[in-house]
Formats: sequence, structure tokens, C-alpha cells
Amino acid sequence: MGPWVREADDEEEDSNEGGRLRRVAGKRGVLVRQQRSLESTLVGELARGAIVELATDAVEGAARVRISAPLEGWVTARLLEPLTAEEPEPLIAPLSPPTEESGPQLDNGKVTDTYIKQSLEHLKQQKLLKRDVVVSILTQAKDLLEKEATVVDLDTPSDAPHVTVCGDVHGQFYDLLTIFEANGLPSQTNPYIFNGDFVDRGSFSFEVAITLLACKVQHPNCVHLNRGNHETRTMARFYGFDGEVRHKYDDDVLEMFHACFVRLPLCCVLHKRCLVVHGGLPSEDQSTLKDIRKIERRCEPPELGLFCDVLWSDPQPFPGRQPSRRGVGLSFGPDVTKRFLERSDLALVVRSHEVRDRGYELEHGGLLITVFSAPNYCDAVGNQGAFVHLSPDLVPRFATFNAAPHPPIRPMAYSTFAALGFA
Repeated sequence: MGPWVREADDEEEDSNEGGRLRRVAGKRGVLVRQQRSLESTLVGELARGAIVELATDAVEGAARVRISAPLEGWVTARLLEPLTAEEPEPLIAPLSPPTEESGPQLDNGKVTDTYIKQSLEHLKQQKLLKRDVVVSILTQAKDLLEKEATVVDLDTPSDAPHVTVCGDVHGQFYDLLTIFEANGLPSQTNPYIFNGDFVDRGSFSFEVAITLLACKVQHPNCVHLNRGNHETRTMARFYGFDGEVRHKYDDDVLEMFHACFVRLPLCCVLHKRCLVVHGGLPSEDQSTLKDIRKIERRCEPPELGLFCDVLWSDPQPFPGRQPSRRGVGLSFGPDVTKRFLERSDLALVVRSHEVRDRGYELEHGGLLITVFSAPNYCDAVGNQGAFVHLSPDLVPRFATFNAAPHPPIRPMAYSTFAALGFA
């Protein structure tokens, strides 16, 4: 069975002519493969409600587009609906272009509390920020991130009770607002770590990314942004961020975002004892925290190696390592986590990268925590979101929340798949 197939519950052949289409029904949905073999090429990974179109050599009468995209795991789906000739409903709600006359302003180029509050309200109403404001924030963020290390060492500020760690937000801006409403805006007394995957999937990725970068500019020592596997050109090209920024602004603004993304640190070490990283641990035992510190991060990650591992890998409940179901990275067991922590003089790993029903999970005997902050992921999964407070004692204190209503723009509306009629 291919490494991307995870505990399929049942299998059945489609009734299309020749029975050449294989459906694999799993815990979270259905993936479609060419021919009858489970080892054959993955045709697509799509959101709920998508209609699968195969290459002309797959099933007679099917549409003529083959999807080619990096595999990124097991996505909730309802596939294999009949193809129709009806015009699809609009996927992208009309948005007014930014104008020079409206929108919150920076204070002599500075991001202030007033700007943050006004911009959140402005964006909440589906209004775009002025382009010169966006450019100023991105320029300042790039300069700040350039100066940061690949691994950021930090402690809870003396006047703060804890650091809040948030997992994947994935363009779900209205859920980010829920986090700020419940936990407060970032400040000297309320520091945050956002642990990657700010963008893609959700169709308000621009709003999430510009807000987090603005918070970073305002509080550079109290807002920490780790890179996720979606803060990369390949993923952003397919899963929505690139298309969204081009729709709302232009290629130049998009390039400025990517210039920030390649400068994002890969992880934080909190209180010298807790590693906060988006994905997971190295694929080789001899690699330690010292090796992660040496990664040259200001580029696109390779498909193999330590850089790839920290963005893509996932924990598994049984010992050892094995190829990841994602097709990139690996899965690692509790013994791997224990050895890495011992060799790196650490006590805890906090990571994100995967949906959890309650928004978080304690794993590997309490040595590893997964936290995920995108509730009802892709408007389909039904999970809660969560964030975690970590004080100097490193005892995790979790808060969970449900998905907030959002304007009628589907997840993946700006993605390559939507352009092909798949989202």
C-alpha cells in the first residue's frame, strides 16, 4: 500500500465503464487513484465537495485535466460526484480594490496598538488595506526577520505569566480573531509563538499573514513566527496563497511576502528546555538541536534532509521511523523523541502540522505536544482549535475554541484546484 494511504476502511471500484477507477475510503474521506492498483499515481487531493477529473486515458467520458500537486496528507473529501455541464457557482466573492482614500494608517511608518485594532476591524469587514501600508509592513518585517537566528532562544518576559503557542491557522482569519478575543492581542505582557502554516487552504490567508507580520513589527521580541511547510513557494502556489495575493494586490506584493517567508526562523527554544517547531524531528539520530541551528534557511526547503524534516515530519505512536504518509518527511516514534530530547538537553517538543479533534494532543508519553489552531479545518473536518500556555515550569495549559462564522468564500477558493474547477 502506498505510503500516503492511511488505514483505509474500505475500498470499492467506481461503476464507470471498465471499472478502472479505484476509490479508497478512509477515516477522513476519499482519495482517487488511476487504474486499479493502490500503488498507482495519486490523481488529486481535494477539499469537500470536489469533483475529480481524470486524464483522458483513465476513464472514458471523464474530464481531461490531470492534477499535479505535492501530496500533503489526508484531507476530508467527498469525491466522485457526477460531472455536470452546469456553470459552477462563483468561488471568489467580489472584493473592492484597495484605494488611497480609505483604510487604517501607520503612525509615521510605525505599527501601533491603534493601527492593529483598526486594521483587524477593517479586514473583518472584507476591506483591503492600502497598498503602501502593506508594503511598509512587509519591508519592516523582512528586515526584522533577516536579523533573527534559525533557532530563536527565548524566555517568558518577567512581566508575562506565560507564552502562548498557536498552531496552524491556515488562512482562517476569523478564527485568528477568536484567539485574540479570548487570549488578548500580543504585547510585552502577552507574548506569542505562531508555529507555522499561517497561509493556504483558508481563503483569508492574506489577512492572517499581514496581521501576524504587523504584530511582529510592533512587538519584535514578543511575537515569534516559525516557518511551516506552507510558507514555501511550492505549497503556496498550489494551495491558495499566491492566487489570493495576486487577486487582492499584485505580483510585487506577493514577492515581498515570500521574501519574508524565507527569512522566518525554523523553531524556537523556550526556557532552554522546550523546542517549538512546526513539523517534527530529524530523520537521523545523530542530528541534534545544534545541527538545526546550522541550517541555512533563507531558501526554499529541499525534499530530503534536516530542513525538510523540521517542516514536514509527524509523530507516530509506535517506535522507530517510517516513510510518511504525506510522501515527504517521515514519521517518528516515542523512542526517537526521547533520544532527541536527551541528546539535545531538552525536555519537551511542541509541534503543529496535523489536525487534532480537540485542537491538541499530548503524545509520546507527554514528551511531545501537537497543537492545531484552525477549527473546522477547511470547513469540513469538525475539529476544535486550540492554543497552549507555557510558563517557565513547562506545564501545558490548553484552551480550545470552536470555528467562527466567516464570509461565504470557500476554502481553497484561490488555489490551483479552484482554477481547474476542483474546489
